[in-house]
Amino acid sequence: MSDSAFAQLRVLAVDDNVDVADTLGHLLTGLGCRAAVAYDEATAVRAAELFQPHLVFLDLNMPGTDGCNVLDRVRGLSAPLARALYVCLTGSQQHHDEARCEAAGFDTFVRKPLGADQLEALLAQAQARLQSAAQWRSH
Repeated sequence: MSDSAFAQLRVLAVDDNVDVADTLGHLLTGLGCRAAVAYDEATAVRAAELFQPHLVFLDLNMPGTDGCNVLDRVRGLSAPLARALYVCLTGSQQHHDEARCEAAGFDTFVRKPLGADQLEALLAQAQARLQSAAQWRSH
């Protein structure tokens, strides 16, 4: 196990672009996280169910579905998944997408490419949420 501040984090990256998902997965692993990747809705839902991530990066526009649909399905799987941090990650430049993602329940909206500082800030936010939940359960 890594001695990284993010070693406890389980992070799921979902993108139909295999290169994007795999690159994000490698970056996350390099930062000490336990990472999983998925390339479509069905795999994302199954991975979330098995992996129980604390942070989920969801591509907004995927063939046959979108991140909002995946978010709804994944959040409904279990209480821990309902408390995870969800990030809409998109290359779309449509102005209405941010409002649509906010209405769907995403915690954060990020346009690609995701910068290193943004990534570390999101990991820190997920880590703080995880620690807060652990403190709440211990009382």
